[in-house]
Amino acid sequence: MSFEDFARNFTQLDLVHVGPDDWMLETALHSKQPWRAVLARRRWRSGYNAGGGPTYIDTTSMNPQFHVQIPRTSSNKCHVVVSITQFYETSTSDLKKKKPLFAIGFAVYEVPHSMPRLTPHFVTEQKPLDVTNHSVAREVVTFFTLPPGDYIVVPQTNVPNLDGKFLLRILTDEQSNIWEVNEENMVIRNISSEFMEDGSINSDSKSLLSKLLVKYPPEIDASQLQKILKAQWKNYLSEKPTLELCKSLIMIRDYNISGRISLLDIPVLMNMLQFWRLAFQKFERGHNSGKTSSYNLRAVLWEAGCTVSNKVLECVVLRFAKNRILTAENYIMAMVRLHLAHERYHSLDTKTKNSPISLEEV
Repeated sequence: MSFEDFARNFTQLDLVHVGPDDWMLETALHSKQPWRAVLARRRWRSGYNAGGGPTYIDTTSMNPQFHVQIPRTSSNKCHVVVSITQFYETSTSDLKKKKPLFAIGFAVYEVPHSMPRLTPHFVTEQKPLDVTNHSVAREVVTFFTLPPGDYIVVPQTNVPNLDGKFLLRILTDEQSNIWEVNEENMVIRNISSEFMEDGSINSDSKSLLSKLLVKYPPEIDASQLQKILKAQWKNYLSEKPTLELCKSLIMIRDYNISGRISLLDIPVLMNMLQFWRLAFQKFERGHNSGKTSSYNLRAVLWEAGCTVSNKVLECVVLRFAKNRILTAENYIMAMVRLHLAHERYHSLDTKTKNSPISLEEV
């Protein structure tokens, strides 16, 4: 085909990078040591992990992260190929409905061996080892030569809040360990359990309980809890509680599934709310605004005594955040759901030791 014919029949040309793993299809190369290849299909989602490039220091560390560990026992430098390919719609015939290609790329950070995840503080203090030019292209690929150590690869778009799917490939010619940065689903601090184990009720709580026992029955429902919290809300909440929030709080102590809790559980709930509020205030937008960015949710949960996996965090953002904003009330409801999920999972695990269900499914 002549160049004139090619130009007349085609409007777009994609140059495809063939990685070292594909070379093994050639029989002449079977005697060579194969490269290690890791492939991950992921997506950027606005408000959760679409953090943008390194110039967006508040959110760039929220992007997906992949840890590359080159053992320090090796004296050889490691050749690394990193490739990121964005999803491109080929089935849509209407050009107006086709999503445009984003300017994509990735950053590589050298990190201490003990560092599990990039944080906003780290990317503020440390510049990346290398950043690709963010190109409006189907694929961006770069070749590195890295000494033994720990590195984190951060696939990203040039600006935050762009929704899209991508394929990441990391290939190395030396022995290396590569994994996606993730956390376990854990409750590190169960405030209600700590409060019950301590067994001490301060004088303010005793005084409140004595007043409530005169005014309310021994067990209360969500509407009665709402009245109680409305009278005390400034000490424990950022805004007056809604009935929906009180229904969620009832679930924490409603072991009989009656829709009611004992008045004696009020100090426990208030102690939890106070602890959760202090954690939220560290990331609040403005003084007592009752709002924070959904990108802060992982850090807020850590302050509140929880860690969650990437999948669970994504689900929580989708369920409780709106327009990348998380309100204090929705944050508390999210904490309630996470605590209930842990309780139910461990209850199932106790009954069926070999339960096939996972905590993420709960």
